[in-house]
Amino acid sequence: MAEAPDVARRESEVANKSPRTSAVGNVPAGQRPDGTRSVAEASSANAELPYSPFSTRVKVTIVLITALTALVGPLSAYMYYPSIQVVRDEFHTTQSAVTWTITVFVIAMAIFPLIWSNLADKYGRKPIYVVSMLVYTCGSIGCALSRNLAALIVSRIIQAAGSSAVQSSGAGTISDIYPREQRGTAMGIYFLGPLLGPCLGPLIGGYVGQDVSWRWVFWILTIWGGIMTLLAVFVLPETHRRIVSKKYRIQQINIPPELSLKDNNPLVDILTIRYPTIALTFFLLSMVFGAFYTNTTGEALAYQNVYGLSQGTSGLCFLASGIGCVAGALIGGRVIDLLLKRSKRVMIENANQDSEEEKADLAKVKVPPEARLGVVWIGTTLFLIGIITCGWLIDKHLSLAGVLVMQFCIGAGMAFTAQGLTGYLIDAFPNRAARITGAQNFWRSVWGTAIVQLFPTILANIGWGWTYTVMFFLTLLSFVGIMLVALKGRELRAKYGPFDAP
Repeated sequence: MAEAPDVARRESEVANKSPRTSAVGNVPAGQRPDGTRSVAEASSANAELPYSPFSTRVKVTIVLITALTALVGPLSAYMYYPSIQVVRDEFHTTQSAVTWTITVFVIAMAIFPLIWSNLADKYGRKPIYVVSMLVYTCGSIGCALSRNLAALIVSRIIQAAGSSAVQSSGAGTISDIYPREQRGTAMGIYFLGPLLGPCLGPLIGGYVGQDVSWRWVFWILTIWGGIMTLLAVFVLPETHRRIVSKKYRIQQINIPPELSLKDNNPLVDILTIRYPTIALTFFLLSMVFGAFYTNTTGEALAYQNVYGLSQGTSGLCFLASGIGCVAGALIGGRVIDLLLKRSKRVMIENANQDSEEEKADLAKVKVPPEARLGVVWIGTTLFLIGIITCGWLIDKHLSLAGVLVMQFCIGAGMAFTAQGLTGYLIDAFPNRAARITGAQNFWRSVWGTAIVQLFPTILANIGWGWTYTVMFFLTLLSFVGIMLVALKGRELRAKYGPFDAP
C-alpha cells in the first residue's frame, strides 16, 4: 500500500523515457530546437504529469485512515463527559477539581497541533501519524490505569497531545494528494471524523460508563489508538509532496521548501491572524465551533433536565446532529468541487484571449480561494436557523422532535461552513496547509474553551433561549465579516497579504 500504483508508475516512466516528438527532428514536444522552453510550454509539460502518484483506491484509503484517525480526539473528549461525576466520586474530589481533566485536554488540543504541523512539514506526514498515535495510545492506557486525579490529569494531557496531530496534519494530507478542484469531496470525508466525535462520543461513553465502567471508556480508546497506529505503520504511505516528488515525477505544484527546525516556528503560524482575510475567517470558524461545542454540551442537559430522558436515551438524541454532520460533509464537499469547476469555467469563458500560448495558460487558470466561500453562505444560514430555533424550543419546553430537526440543521450547517472555511485557508496558504490548519485549530480552541467554560454561568443567569440567542448574534456578526472576504477578499489579499494564492 505504501508504494505508488502501477498505473501512476507507468505514466511516470512514459514521461521519462518516451517523450513525444515534434516535427523538428527528434526534439521533444513543447521544447524548442535550442533546448529551451517557453513558460507556457514548461507549464504544459508539468500539467501532463500526475498531481499525485497514488491511484484512486490508494487515495480513498488514505482519506479514510485520516478521517478515522481524526476521530480519536473528539471521541476522547466526549466519551469521557458522561462519566465525569463517577470519576469525581471515585477520587473523592470536587467538581471544580475534576473539571481540570476536561480543561487540560482542550488546552493541549489547542497547542500541540502547532508543534505537530511544523514537524510534519519537516519530516513528513507518516512519521508524525505513527509517533502521535503511539503517544495517544500510551496516554489512553495511563487514563485507564489512573488511581488518583493527578495521574488522570497528566494522562489526559498525553492523550490530547497524541490525538491532536491529525487535527492539523490531516488537512495537509488531503492537499498532498488531491488538486484544488477535487479536494472538496475528500475534505468532506475527512471532516466526518472531527464532526462525528461530539455526536457519537456521548452515546458510546454514556452506555459504556453506565453499564461497564468509566475505565473501559479509555480501554476502548486504547484499542482504537492501537489500530490507528498499526494502520499508520503498515498501510498509510508518505504523502508529503516534497518527499514524494523526490521519488516520483509529479506536478511541481504546492511543494514547500525544506526548512530547518528553527524556521518552523509555531508563533509564525499563530500570527497569520494579522492578515485581515485570515482574521475574519478565524473569527467565523471560532464562533461556529464555539456555538457547536456549547450546543453539544447543552444537549445532554436539555434532554435529561428539560425533557426527562435517561442517560442512554439522551445519548441516542445526539444522532440527529451526527446525521446532519454526515449529510453536510458529503454534500458540502461535492458542492465545493462543483463551485470551483464552475468558477474556472466562467473565468475561461469571460476571458477573450486570442493567441494559442495565452489560451494554453488560460486553460490552467487558478481560481481564487474566495470561490470556496459560496458554500459558507448556505452552511452558516442553516446553522443560524438551527441555533436560534433550537434554543427557544428548549426554553419553552416545546416539541422534542422540533429540537432534533434543528440539531440536524446545526450539524449540517456546521459541516458545510467548516469545509468551506478550511478549504479557503488551505488555498490561501497552498504550501503550508498543515500549519495554517494548526493555527485555525489554535484560535478556535481558545474561544471554544472559554465559551464552554462560561456556558453554565450564562445559562443559569439568562436561560436557554437567550443563551442561544447570544451565540446566534456572535455567529451572525462573524458571518458579516466573511461576506466581506467573499466579495473583496482578493483585493484585501493583494493589499495586505497573504500573497501565496492567486
